[in-house]
Amino acid sequence: MAGRRPLLVTLDDLQWADTTTLMAVRTLHASLAELPVAWLLARTVTDGHHHVDALFDILERHGAPRVRLPPLPAAAVAELAADVLRAPPDPALLALAADADGNPGLLVDLLRGLRDENCLEITPGRARILSAHLPDRLQISVRQRLDLLTPEARQLVETAAVLGRAFRLEETAELLGSSPALLLPALEEAITAGVLAADAETLTFQHEVLWRAVIEGLPPAIRGPLHRQADDMRAAHGTTSDSDVRDMLRRGDLADAAARAEADRSALPPDTSPARIRSELLLAQVVEARDGAGPAMTLLRHFCAEPATCRTLLSAEPTAAPWLVRLALTLGRRALAERVTVLSAELASTTPASAAPASADRASAAPTSADRASGEPASVDRASADQVSRGPESADWASAEPVSAELASADPGRRRFTAAAAHAHGLLCADASALSRAARTAPDAWCRASASEDLGVILARAGERPGALRGLDEALTGYGECGATRDAARVRRRMRRMGVRHRHWSAADHPVSGWDSLTATELRVSHLVAQGWTNRQVAEQMFISVHTVAFHLRQVFRKLEIDSRVSLARLAAEADHRPE
Repeated sequence: MAGRRPLLVTLDDLQWADTTTLMAVRTLHASLAELPVAWLLARTVTDGHHHVDALFDILERHGAPRVRLPPLPAAAVAELAADVLRAPPDPALLALAADADGNPGLLVDLLRGLRDENCLEITPGRARILSAHLPDRLQISVRQRLDLLTPEARQLVETAAVLGRAFRLEETAELLGSSPALLLPALEEAITAGVLAADAETLTFQHEVLWRAVIEGLPPAIRGPLHRQADDMRAAHGTTSDSDVRDMLRRGDLADAAARAEADRSALPPDTSPARIRSELLLAQVVEARDGAGPAMTLLRHFCAEPATCRTLLSAEPTAAPWLVRLALTLGRRALAERVTVLSAELASTTPASAAPASADRASAAPTSADRASGEPASVDRASADQVSRGPESADWASAEPVSAELASADPGRRRFTAAAAHAHGLLCADASALSRAARTAPDAWCRASASEDLGVILARAGERPGALRGLDEALTGYGECGATRDAARVRRRMRRMGVRHRHWSAADHPVSGWDSLTATELRVSHLVAQGWTNRQVAEQMFISVHTVAFHLRQVFRKLEIDSRVSLARLAAEADHRPE
């Protein structure tokens, strides 16, 4: 064929090819060198497959150009999402997709998982996100990626995850009872595998969703002690971070949280730096949990006295807006709640990308429709700010919201501001749509859970029981994912007051063994396997991969404490257990 006309040979995912296939590619490339044959070979560069590395090195030495593909830009992410979902994604879904940092594999697993687990509402004109939790498909993909690591490298990755997306090697070494030098081989392996990245001072998980999947994949019985060990280590070194205190607050360790928050505040100069402001705010939040709203407001009286100081507070920590609104309403200070809501919305519309807390280099944003209409993004910001400054209950507020949402999707760094503004507005005005938007778009799992809880409360007051329970259930799941046991207990109390007593809502109370511990997918797999189906037949029936079937089957064996298909068939026959 190549003798008659030019020919293009394309091979993808060569990292999975065996040595025989790679040798065949090398031989064919050499033997067809005189013919009009072009080769396009693609592989991942992160898995450390030495044989495919050798092939690419040889081809490059013989003149083949090597092209390293950069992360997908924002416009390409939107196009890929629309292609996978057969509908254009809404701004909230685009904001979540940005956490894949332009990695096509993670992005596709995220989108297909959300679709398959009914976390999306897809209409001909829009794909709208209903729940921002990480789907099982993505969790499985990340676990399979970790399975390729040596036990030492995997232990390093899973231990480091409790320190945050960015961490220091010295801290990880101390948690493991080792030294940085001894961890170097495992670290190099994790970097080569594309799980971690290194800069001059810190190590970082390559992608936000990758880090979330690792930390959420740790069983609570392991994650909790690791968090406490990390807290104790940082406290001993005097390096307690805001996140450490916040974790203690969410777990209900109020005495320790108060002591460390006070120590952190005392260690900073009494100025108006963002670090000092955040320490003041965090101490007030701990005091509110321990002593009530009044003492907390006393600590913040300076910041709440004038619009300028209130704006300074919200600029330093935008996610504080909903908490401040709730605090003000508790104390009957509606004027303050309105001020916080308006200022939060102004910040969401006017904060430049460079000042946004999240990194702006995750994706190169394409111009929004608002940009194209005016020819100047800044003019959109000013117009939106003018609209929201007229008051949270004005008619202009609703027209400003789509602009803020579009800006947030174009620049993921704005999401902390826009989600906090929507949450604050929803609390002040009992606006369920605003709270729903905050629950979908907030970049932090706890913030999403908090908005879901407030949505459930608002709907319960309006007599919408099914929607209220859905919101509270989402909140409980979210609080469980980030170890916020104190908040989860509050949600369970709310649900008990609504008459929900027939199930255990706490993840910790969920059975860890036996039939009742199996997920819906695991039940379906076990039912088919018990009937004698092979993994491939199950995969074809359920439209999943053979590897995914094998993963679920291992989980079934572990939870049922068996080690063979024969035992599974026997147990299934005895229990006559069928998936719902």
